[in-house]
This record gives sequence, structure tokens and C-alpha cells, in this order.
Amino acid sequence: MLPKHTLSSIILMLIMIQGITAQTNGISNKSSKTKSTPLAFIQQHTLTSKFLEQEVAIDIYLPKTYAEDSNLHTYPLIVLLENEFFYQITGVVKHLSSVSSMPEAIVVGFPKGFEKFYAPKVYTNNSNFWPKSWKQMPFDGAPDKFVDFFKEELFKYMSEQYRIADYKMIVGTSPTSAFPLHAFCKAPKLFQAHVAIAAGDILGMGYQPGETFIDAIIESINNNQGYKAHLYITSADDDADYDATIGKNLEELERQMSAFTTSNLKLKAEVFPNESHYGVVLPAFISAMETFFPKERWNPDFRDFEKEPGNMLTSMDTYYHELSEEYGYTILPKAERWNSGNSLQASANRLLRQKRYEESIQVYRRLVTYRPKSAQAHSMLASALEANNNLEEALVIHKKAIALAKQYDNGHLQYYTEHMKEIASKIEGSKE
Repeated sequence: MLPKHTLSSIILMLIMIQGITAQTNGISNKSSKTKSTPLAFIQQHTLTSKFLEQEVAIDIYLPKTYAEDSNLHTYPLIVLLENEFFYQITGVVKHLSSVSSMPEAIVVGFPKGFEKFYAPKVYTNNSNFWPKSWKQMPFDGAPDKFVDFFKEELFKYMSEQYRIADYKMIVGTSPTSAFPLHAFCKAPKLFQAHVAIAAGDILGMGYQPGETFIDAIIESINNNQGYKAHLYITSADDDADYDATIGKNLEELERQMSAFTTSNLKLKAEVFPNESHYGVVLPAFISAMETFFPKERWNPDFRDFEKEPGNMLTSMDTYYHELSEEYGYTILPKAERWNSGNSLQASANRLLRQKRYEESIQVYRRLVTYRPKSAQAHSMLASALEANNNLEEALVIHKKAIALAKQYDNGHLQYYTEHMKEIASKIEGSKE
């Protein structure tokens, strides 16, 4: 069972999402004089696919700070095959990334679906969940066309429009989990992470009579040693109670995968307790993120960087370089966090209070690099320079803060202007 605090976070996030949806629906009250402003980070595009021979509608969720981040920031791409769960999953991504339990990510869903069901037409074999008369699943879309659609069209389009990282994840639920399993086995480099939810029955199916996806998964792992592969598969215990082979399939896969212990592989198969077939989606997704992005790696204590011998920024950069090597794309430390002191801003503030001026200035400069549109970041850098008696540069930086405030942060413009006058006055006083 999930901890109560995790469930509470999910409920809170769903309430927030419902509020956002209500605003974007344009509900108006003629008697009210207040102005309604949509609050959402979701865009919808349409992509013409020559491989699928149809127009594909795409919902795209962007991290809240996407427009504020520098061009150095790139984001993993999460492809969600069941659009029914788009708002729920994006809410969880927003929450988990805000507390550094996973990276910020771009999420893609398909609100109008596809004209065909793209998955391998596997034999039902060791699966009793579907009608006994079915020898093969009635999937009518060639999976190779789906592979081409992702590789040649969707990924290319997203890389042209957005700053996506070289880390892509696919999430399928129940029958749509067949394609993530297929991609892991037959196109292992298409996605770096694969999530198959409510998939214990699909796991018992195979490309040939008598085979299962368990066989194909283990074969793929053996054939691609050294490749960074992330795989999470689950079913609710409610399904396992209905069909005992579901639980046996997951237990057997977990047993066989446990033999692979390299740092490149993050693998887990489990029967999820106290959940129903579709009720398992959110808790299972959270479990998958915990598997792929362990909290002890993704939420380091920045105070440890500050305590290490030598330069704080050097220690931090070493850590994030190693993390980037592990995941295969550039991972940057958090610029700011409202809920924790583990960020560049908080660390620079602590260093400044400790009068470690040169180090604090270095970290503030990095903060400005990551938040080039932030008047506040520039103002804090100017304050550190002022504390270190670098008054001329402090004045230059504060002028930039004022220019940015006029464009992005007008509410604090008076404070920045008054602070600039104080710095200018100090410079004049030093000349007398």
C-alpha cells in the first residue's frame, strides 16, 4: 500500500488539475468583475504522419519553468499511449519533479488516438485473461510502422520544436502495454525507459506459440549488454487474484531479471498490492519513477557539496556530471526550489551568509546562466558582488536586473531601482 503522504500528494495534484481545467474551459460569470486567466502548460499540435497515414493530434505538457530555463536545459520525453490518464500523469510528473524525485519532463499524449492498434499480433499462450477462443491478439496495426512514426516523425518534430533530451520513455496500460514490451525487445534503442502497467497478462503472450514476453525480454537484455535500459512492469493484485498466471508471470520475470545487476539496468516487475486493474495506474507510475530515478541519487543534499574540501561548485558539477553519464543526457542541478534548500539559489544564499563571497558569486553566476530572464537572480548576484566590494560590476548587473524586471517582474521594479541607487551612491562615496 502507498504511504499516506504519497496518496495525499496525488489527491492534491488532481484537485489542482481540476481547477486548471475549469479555468481553461472558459466558464464565465457575467455578474463577476474579475478577469479569468487560463493557467496551464499544455499545448495541442497536429502532426501529419505518412507512416500511419493519418493526422495525429498531440497533447504536449511542458514543465512550468520551460520558458524561464536557459537553452542548456533539456527534458526527458514521456510518451503516454493511454490519453485517458494524461492529466493525472502530468500532475504526478509536476509534483515528483518539484521535489526532485524525478527530472522535469515533457509529456506527450494522443487525445484522438490512432486509427489502428499498433502492436505485435502476439499469441495469447500463457495468458488466461482474454477470451479462450483468441489464439492471437487482434491488433491490426503493424508495430514497425509505429516504430517509424516515433523515430522519424514524432521525435524529429519534438526535437525541432522543443528542447528534448536523449532520454525517452513510453508508458502503456493493459493492451497498449504490448507496444512498450515490443519496443524493449525488438527496438531497444528507440526508448530508454519502458513502463507497462496492468500488463501481467500481456507478459504471458509471445511472438510464437509456446513463447512469452519473458523469454523475449531476457533475450533482449542478453543481446544488448552495456546498453542503458529501464523497464518497469506491473499488474494489480486484483488482476492476479482473478488470473493466477498474471502473478506467476510477474514473479518469474522478476526472478530472471534479478540476475542482471549492472548499473546500466534498472528493472522491476511486481504485483501491486491493494489496487484494481486501472486503479493501479498512478501508484504504479510513481513506483516506476522511484525505480528509474532513486531519490538518493536525484535529491542530493547541497550542504554536502558546500562542506566538501575545495570549491563547492566543483563538487556539485562532479556529482551532476556522473549523474549525466549514468542516464545519457545532460542533467543540471535545480536552480530554485520552493520546498527545499537543495538548489543553486539556496546554496548561494548560504555561502553569502558564511561570507564565502567568491564561491557565492560563482554559484549566483551559474544561477543567472540557468535563469537568464530572472530579474531576481541578477539582483542576488549584484548583492553578492556588492558584499565583495565589486561595486562597478554590481551596478552593471543590477541595471540588467531592472531591464528584466520591466519585462518580466514589474511588481518588484521599485525595489530593484532603489537598490541600484544604493550601489551607485556607494560608488560615488568611494570616489570622494
